[in-house]
Amino acid sequence: MFKIAVIEDDVQLCNLISDVLSRYGYEIVKEFNYRNLTAELLNTEPHLILLDINLPYYDGYHIARELRQKSDIPIIMISARGTEAEQIRGFDLGADDYVVKPFSMEMLKVKINACLRRTYSTMNEQEIISIGALTINKKNFTLSYLGQNVELTKNEMKIIVALAENANGIVKRDFLLNELWDDLTFVEDNTLTVNITRIKNKLSKIGLNDVIHTKRGEGYILSL
Repeated sequence: MFKIAVIEDDVQLCNLISDVLSRYGYEIVKEFNYRNLTAELLNTEPHLILLDINLPYYDGYHIARELRQKSDIPIIMISARGTEAEQIRGFDLGADDYVVKPFSMEMLKVKINACLRRTYSTMNEQEIISIGALTINKKNFTLSYLGQNVELTKNEMKIIVALAENANGIVKRDFLLNELWDDLTFVEDNTLTVNITRIKNKLSKIGLNDVIHTKRGEGYILSL
């Protein structure tokens, strides 16, 4: 699960952003000590920072400059200062993107997703797959959903990864069998069914019910 720090001293806007992003499965951190903001952010280690420019004690430009001296954490600046000069200044100080107030939450979410994808694409491809709030960690064989975790076996992980990489589409039984075993001659017909059942049970344990659907005679669909 990606952790996002929301640095916004407008309490109403901060809560709105936090509530919306939480519903999409992000872990949100807010309520910082503005006197020591840079140090607190470095200690918190978020995956991305939403940084307002007009802040108490030090403005967002100052914070971005300090962060860039010590960290490559992606920063999306948020400000009512929408002139080209202000935006250029933000990018020059290390911002990865710039959002001008007022903005739609949908556009903010799109920019966050794009920034995370650019920054963590290698990790996503090799170790992490995220579908909504469900996170599949191929490195430690775990599924995570809204703070709940469950471990998978090697074969269960191969199946869920194949389903996740083709989310909302039918994954053929033969394809899944081939992913698990090189020689289909030695696979009993119900072996895949048993593994799918185990995965469904484990998904239920973390609060996800009926997200793997069987297409009789064809295969399976993962749909969140």
